[in-house]
Amino acid sequence: MVFPNAAKALSHSPAPHIPPCLPPNVVKATEVVYEEFYLGMGFPAPPNFILTQGHAANVARASWEAVRNILVAGEIPRWIKELMFVAISVARDCAYCAAAHAACCRSLRVDPEWTDAVVNGKVEAIPDPKLRDMITFAVKAALDPQGLRSEDYERLRSHGLGTPQIVEIVGMAAFAVYANIIADATAMASDAMFDQV
Repeated sequence: MVFPNAAKALSHSPAPHIPPCLPPNVVKATEVVYEEFYLGMGFPAPPNFILTQGHAANVARASWEAVRNILVAGEIPRWIKELMFVAISVARDCAYCAAAHAACCRSLRVDPEWTDAVVNGKVEAIPDPKLRDMITFAVKAALDPQGLRSEDYERLRSHGLGTPQIVEIVGMAAFAVYANIIADATAMASDAMFDQV
């Protein structure tokens, strides 16, 4: 099945370096990923993040599996990981990912003040110390992984986070950097559907 409203998934942004892969150029393996992605994420259509990778079905599949297993699954709730994703994307100046994941925060009904704080690069304004420290750690892991010190880990442990949750945060930081690179290297167009959230 080809996803509905393919044209609506595209925005009016300047031409990307690599355009989304749309029918009739979509191979079956890519089409399956598109369908799994938009149904699994509850979007009206696959976003440009996955459509752009559709030219290489194996890359699109790997990205969808990372979304499903790192962003969505796990012990840390998705809404917290979405805030991490936004904070990392803002810190790395990835406009596509910052906008897309801020929209996800809104659709997940994350506290608007927390979302705004992260969008504006003001993580320190989040009043919840555990959440603030988790996001701060994720940003540091994304920007300066070799700069992480034992005190950074101890701060997370002081909030009751164990090794599995800390590894999840590190994985989330790594995935956000991966997604930022794909979005920025392809000059990915923003998604009109996220502007409507």
